[in-house]
Amino acid sequence: MVVKKTFVLSTLILISVVALVSTAVYTSGNVTFYSPSVNNQIYYVGKSVTIDAVVPQQFAGQGAVINLFFPNSTLAASIPTTVNATGGIYVPNAYTFPHVIGIWQITVEVTGGVAVGTIDVNVTTPAVAPIILTLQNLAMYENTYPQFIEFANGIITSVVMQNGTVNIMGYVYNSTVGPLSGATVSLTLNIPTVGTKTLSTTTASNGSFMLSFQVPQLSTTLTLISSYLISGSLTVSYGVHTVTYNVFITAIPNYLSVINALNNEVSTLRSEISSLNSTIASLNKSLANANTQISNLQSEITTLNSEIGKLNSTVGSLSTQLSSLSSQYNTLSSQVTALNGKISNLSTSLSTLNGEVASLRSTVSSLTTIAYGGIIAGIIGLIVAIVAIVLVMRRIS
Repeated sequence: MVVKKTFVLSTLILISVVALVSTAVYTSGNVTFYSPSVNNQIYYVGKSVTIDAVVPQQFAGQGAVINLFFPNSTLAASIPTTVNATGGIYVPNAYTFPHVIGIWQITVEVTGGVAVGTIDVNVTTPAVAPIILTLQNLAMYENTYPQFIEFANGIITSVVMQNGTVNIMGYVYNSTVGPLSGATVSLTLNIPTVGTKTLSTTTASNGSFMLSFQVPQLSTTLTLISSYLISGSLTVSYGVHTVTYNVFITAIPNYLSVINALNNEVSTLRSEISSLNSTIASLNKSLANANTQISNLQSEITTLNSEIGKLNSTVGSLSTQLSSLSSQYNTLSSQVTALNGKISNLSTSLSTLNGEVASLRSTVSSLTTIAYGGIIAGIIGLIVAIVAIVLVMRRIS
């Protein structure tokens, strides 16, 4: 009976506590907060906060803004939203707290400052927060291609290719809270020809991180012995907690890069061959045209040779005629020379006759007019005869 009373009492107390928690609210100004529902409510780093508040219904449909401030009062985030028809403001998972421990301030303000409310939250870490790095979430990519990586017994081993950019990514978890935001991840590597290189980043709100580094190519010769080792460590720090993993990365020759280079060379050669084939085809076409032109020219030469033969025959005939004409010319020239001599003689005779005529004129001056006329007529007839002979001789020449 006592047991029953105790059970009933415990049940009533539990129901009362649940009812108290479920109905807890916090009012600031004319804003009533349902989430967070208690001033200085505790939130763990890496966890998100849902904003659930109510303003007077008269502001329904108006714009509002949710501001979150770091413990040092600087603005961490500003989230715009809208008041619903009942005056509610509800933004699930509005913000995920980074690793900044202290009292944060959250304000809800309707546009124009007509409704303003403020509530504080206490961002902290669990009492015990061991950090673990899970194997399934650790990955490595080089030039967008996934690379081999293995995580076991605190040792990370991987194989990458030389002459590439490597991205190593993963997630930092807390064993009781889940993904940790704001954890510091540092990667220290001893790279041949480069030296010691340290890379550092902080995890995002989902605990993710990514670090990038360049893997140099020590040799351009594609040989198995050109592989080399990159060693170092990966350290994760979160508050007072630190965990370190040894890292061993084997950098092998970049076969893919060589293959791509060869493929590019093959593509270039194919392009050049195609261009040469086009040039050869063009030259063959030009050669065919030249052969056609040569054939036409040979036909023209044959025709011209035939015409030249005919012309040579004509020239020979004309040469014969010219020789005959030259002979005739020589003969006629001799005749003309002879006639010129005769004409000269006739001219002499004519001069003599002219003298005789003059003498006769003086002789017959005393004759009668009729006798004088007969003599003159005779003389004129003689002169006409002489002139006729001269004209005939000239026509002959």
